[in-house]
Amino acid sequence: MSHPLVIEAAETDFVPTCIYNNTDGDADAAVRHAYEEPAWNYPVVRVTDAAGTSLMPRVADRWHMAGMTDALKSGLVAAKKPVPRYLDLLEQEAHARHAGLETVVFGMW
Repeated sequence: MSHPLVIEAAETDFVPTCIYNNTDGDADAAVRHAYEEPAWNYPVVRVTDAAGTSLMPRVADRWHMAGMTDALKSGLVAAKKPVPRYLDLLEQEAHARHAGLETVVFGMW
C-alpha cells in the first residue's frame, strides 16, 4: 500500500482513516463495534461513502497492491465516480505482478 499511485488514489478520491483495533471504550472502539470488527484482528480495508455505508465487502486478506487497487476501483464504481485511467493501468500491472511476471531479454546486433 506504499505505491505512490495507490496513495494518490486513496487520498484524492477517498478519506483515508485509521482505526486502532486494540483499544476499548474510545472512539476507535465505537467505530470498530459499528462495523462488527473484532479487537486485535488483522488489518482490514473498508471502502465507505460519506455516511459510513460500505460500498463493497471489507478487504481482510488481500494486502498486496492488486487487492488495494481492486478495492479502490470497486469503491469508485460503487459510488458511481469515474475511475482514473492510471488506476485502471495500475490495477492491470498489479494483477500481472501478483500472478508472476516472466522476464524476457532481447538482444540486438
